[in-house]
Amino acid sequence: MNSPVGFRFLRPYLCKDLPVSRGAAYVRFFNRTRCVATPSLPFEEPARVAQNIQKAPRTDQRVEKLRATEALEWPRIGSNKEALSIADFCKRYTKLQPGERLKETSLVYGRIRSVRLASSKLAFVDIIEDGFVVQGVLSLKDIEGFSGTTSRQFNKFCKTVRRGDIISLSGNPHVTVKSKGELSIFCENLPTILSPALNPLPRTFEDPEARVRNRHVDMLVNRRTSDILRARSQIIQRIRNFLLDDQFTEVQTPIIADAAGGAIAKPFTTVATEFSEKQLALRIAPELWLKRIVVGGMDRVFEIGPVFRNEGLDATHNPEFTTCEFYKSYANINELMGMTEKIILRIAQLVSELKTSPLTYLPAPDPNFSITPFKRISFIPAIEEGLGQKLPDLESVSASEELVSIFKEKSIPIPASPTLPRLLDKLANVYIEPQCEAPTYIIHHPACMAPLSKSFVDNSSKQLVSARAELFIHKSEIANMYEEENSPFEQRTKFEQQAKFRDDENKAAIDESYLEALEWGLPPTGGWGCGIDRLVMLFTGSTRISDVLPFGSLRNVVNLGSPAPRVSSSKSATTTPAPEKDS
Repeated sequence: MNSPVGFRFLRPYLCKDLPVSRGAAYVRFFNRTRCVATPSLPFEEPARVAQNIQKAPRTDQRVEKLRATEALEWPRIGSNKEALSIADFCKRYTKLQPGERLKETSLVYGRIRSVRLASSKLAFVDIIEDGFVVQGVLSLKDIEGFSGTTSRQFNKFCKTVRRGDIISLSGNPHVTVKSKGELSIFCENLPTILSPALNPLPRTFEDPEARVRNRHVDMLVNRRTSDILRARSQIIQRIRNFLLDDQFTEVQTPIIADAAGGAIAKPFTTVATEFSEKQLALRIAPELWLKRIVVGGMDRVFEIGPVFRNEGLDATHNPEFTTCEFYKSYANINELMGMTEKIILRIAQLVSELKTSPLTYLPAPDPNFSITPFKRISFIPAIEEGLGQKLPDLESVSASEELVSIFKEKSIPIPASPTLPRLLDKLANVYIEPQCEAPTYIIHHPACMAPLSKSFVDNSSKQLVSARAELFIHKSEIANMYEEENSPFEQRTKFEQQAKFRDDENKAAIDESYLEALEWGLPPTGGWGCGIDRLVMLFTGSTRISDVLPFGSLRNVVNLGSPAPRVSSSKSATTTPAPEKDS
């Protein structure tokens, strides 16, 4: 639409040719009559300003208003023994009775979530920090008597301060008689504006692209976003504490090296100035480094950190993700599964505790997490039951061809790269994973699917299988665990077999350096790996991996250099999130 006339009926304030005064009047009218409630912020008062974050005249007017009231400053703060976080303030004074007011003075800092004018001499300001809220009671009578503030100064402050500003409140701890006895600070002086918000904070913010490109605004408006990030931190810490309590040592291993080993995936490659003639790679797993440390005599080690796989991006995959891997000497697969169940149970208990704290937007943990031991499904028998026939000898040279024939017979889509491991993985996707809604271990994978794991002949299937278990919950892979191959001779054979299955994503090669390390003796070792991002998705009820990453997926991150979509009233609260594209 080239002409603005079409907007006059629905949103006349958008018309450029409208006088400024009339446009402002329309904004106030439409915000009063068309305010949309935000379920995630039930405590907020109706909108009083337009839902815009733009470099527009409104921002300029805000700057001039702050300058006129001498509030356009970002002052330093000094040390003050009376200063408390809002969380500490709430904890310290939670037992105050309605109407009780202490004579001691406290100082807190926070961001304004609401300003309510009761009269020309009384105002209430709610500030929030890390999910905790405290109310500031501004009574002209008290402030005037304590600090000499005039009525003019009081009214000027009330007209200047607004939602989103960061301020300090100083005064007496107090619990109001009305409003259910709300914990407050009875201010002794006017609050100080420490960092003014130059842009009006929107009430609703739902457009998925705008949210992830303006994550700071998303966190301010949508409490669930910041709740997820806080839960993520707590979950990582709970895993770390579990391992430290079991005498593990946390280590850091290289991210850039001359080769990316430890898993089957396509790596990111780069070149370093110091080694311009050599192609380097970002790690796809810390596994081989960690096992070298075990060879070095540290029997229990773990690492939590980023890994990189130059592959697809969808709702559950991101090329950069966080993993936790641990290696424990003299632990077998059964012990690893037992440890996994304890970790899942402890995280479930943590999330239950967090729901009673300010992190109220987390779902209740699945009750199945407390039912142990978790269900176990043996790979080959389950596939054969689904197919209604026996699998071929998976060690034979014709195994791949025979499996392709089965795929055609059963009308199962054949993978783009029909190698033996990928064919078997596809069968698991069709016949086993749908059974893994409750926590379930898939065990005894064919040996070719786990080249770094010890292998043995399974008595029931008479096939060579790996000492491996893979945990699925809600049909999604959560953790992998192995009894690590520690024979340098067997490991060489498995590297050679893995190299035969090379394709665009599998750049496997024989790692002579790692084989040499094994010659010094790797004790029988249990290894465990878990994708932190998927684990956080599981416990926060998130459906997209971008929801549990501070700045979204790689697709969002690489676009941060270009102008972000503006946050405006046209971003309706009814906008539905766009699905992540499949890889």
